[in-house]
Amino acid sequence: MATQAERKYYRLLEQAERLFVSRGLKNVTMEEVASAAGISKMTIYNHFDSKEHLVEFILMEMVKRFNEEIIEKIEQQPNTFGKLDIYFEEGKRAADEYSPAFLKDLYESPYLMEVIAAYKKKTTLKILMDILEEGAKKGEIREVDQSFIIMLLDLISAGMMQLMHLYDEERMVSFNQWLTNFLKQGLMTPKGE
Repeated sequence: MATQAERKYYRLLEQAERLFVSRGLKNVTMEEVASAAGISKMTIYNHFDSKEHLVEFILMEMVKRFNEEIIEKIEQQPNTFGKLDIYFEEGKRAADEYSPAFLKDLYESPYLMEVIAAYKKKTTLKILMDILEEGAKKGEIREVDQSFIIMLLDLISAGMMQLMHLYDEERMVSFNQWLTNFLKQGLMTPKGE
């Protein structure tokens, strides 16, 4: 059973994430986080020396949770394209949970983007690389420069997250389907059909 201090800490993280995701990073104060979590502002500063440190920690936890969910789902898929479908669907689902203010604040912070990019390279993009490598070994996709494919998909993903608020849901779903089909046509071998 968690101690009172641990419960406060988890409430802090939960409420900070909820507020940041729904209202943006710049629109939330430490006072609001403390109030929502039912703790004092000093309690926050006992764990995090600044709002930026709290934001960075929350973002890393979000990416970590996203990766765990993707891994759990792709492990149930027998073929490469089923795994790729899940990878992209989960990315879109996660992005749909973020407010435009959250995404805008995130993309306007070079530091946070750099931190996330470095972490994603070691984690999320590694998952994608593993899917592509496994698919090539199984003969389901062509032997290609996987680092190029990763970079291309990462750029597309970043662009989609930045611009998705400009398009309706139907258009984004259509684009995701088109992108998946485009990849299949370019990467698929007869064995992968």
